[in-house]
Amino acid sequence: MTRMRINLERLKNNLMEVGAVANAGTAGYTRLAYSAEEKRALAWLQEKMSALKLTVNEDSLGNVTGRWGAAGVPAIVFGSHLDTVPNGGLYDGALGVIVGLECIQTLQEAGSLPEVPLELVGFVGEEANLLGGTFGSRAVAGSIEQSEDFDKKLRQLNFTWCDVAGAKRSKDDYHCYLELHIEQGALLETNQKRIGIVTAIAGILRLAVKVKGQASHSGTTPMHLRHDALLDAARLIQEVNRLAVAANSDIVATVGEIAISPNLANVVPGEADLNIEIRGSNWEEMKGIEEQIRNWSQANIAARIEVDVEKRPNALSPRIQANIEAACQQLGESYQYMFSGANHDANSLTAVTDVGMIFVPSKDGVSHHPDEFTSWEDIEAGANVMLETLHLLMKTYGQAQ
Repeated sequence: MTRMRINLERLKNNLMEVGAVANAGTAGYTRLAYSAEEKRALAWLQEKMSALKLTVNEDSLGNVTGRWGAAGVPAIVFGSHLDTVPNGGLYDGALGVIVGLECIQTLQEAGSLPEVPLELVGFVGEEANLLGGTFGSRAVAGSIEQSEDFDKKLRQLNFTWCDVAGAKRSKDDYHCYLELHIEQGALLETNQKRIGIVTAIAGILRLAVKVKGQASHSGTTPMHLRHDALLDAARLIQEVNRLAVAANSDIVATVGEIAISPNLANVVPGEADLNIEIRGSNWEEMKGIEEQIRNWSQANIAARIEVDVEKRPNALSPRIQANIEAACQQLGESYQYMFSGANHDANSLTAVTDVGMIFVPSKDGVSHHPDEFTSWEDIEAGANVMLETLHLLMKTYGQAQ
């Protein structure tokens, strides 16, 4: 049997078209959440969906869907986002939407009728923004809590809580959710694998730390009488790194933000504020690292530690992983199982349905940067695996009806 194959040239053209919808005069690609550029990209997507005679809908927050098949019944949903970080790359998010669009068009050209409805989605506001990352997909999943502070932020972007509530969808709308994305790391390239089958999306544990010292004159305070908050913070950072390495697992720990006070050349720092971020696939192990950080700090420095962010890791659907693996085997593509250290819209959807993710390699692990790159060969392989996975899932859910 001749297998369906995506049209790579058409996929290229569509990806470059959406890439052209960006803030002119900047390096890379800039389509910030809720910007005019993001709105134009989503309008472009609606035009493409309409050309394929999909049933197009834009919800109260700007999330765009295009359904092929009957309304009012569960669908296989797939897609990603079209917003970027400032001066970002071509592929992050947009590739997942464009591959989804190409899969639908390939199926239509083959004369296939969907055994169950297929629905392509372009989520709004996935990247970090005033309302928090993955905003559009979290609203769809009903995972956002109302507060006075959040209402103020909504008003700044001309939204209301009614808009958020109106975007929520029912679990009955989904058979599952599938997302293709660039890896944003270097494991696939290092291991010379074409496809990553994602097993889980990392949890995030972020600690806000204030290290206390004693500000004093840098010229008149001898070294042995100093209580330097920055020096103690540096010791803490080294301990955080040591603990993550010693875990010998997928745990990673980072201190990427630090500020000192009074931040003057002739004053020994009196305070240091820093954020410690721990990511991994095992929540108990992550909390164990937190406990060790607290114990070390209590014994060695003067510090106050508060939890700033707690997002538990989410395991993805073993059944969808098995379908992705079957697709790779049928197409002869190399693959590996792996977890995602980055957050994605797929993570939001775990609250309402079974979820799967397909990764394609990122050259040198670079992402969120103009140099972000995935080869056309890897994109073609990933898109065909996505197509075959959708085909397998349609059979699975079609037979279950």
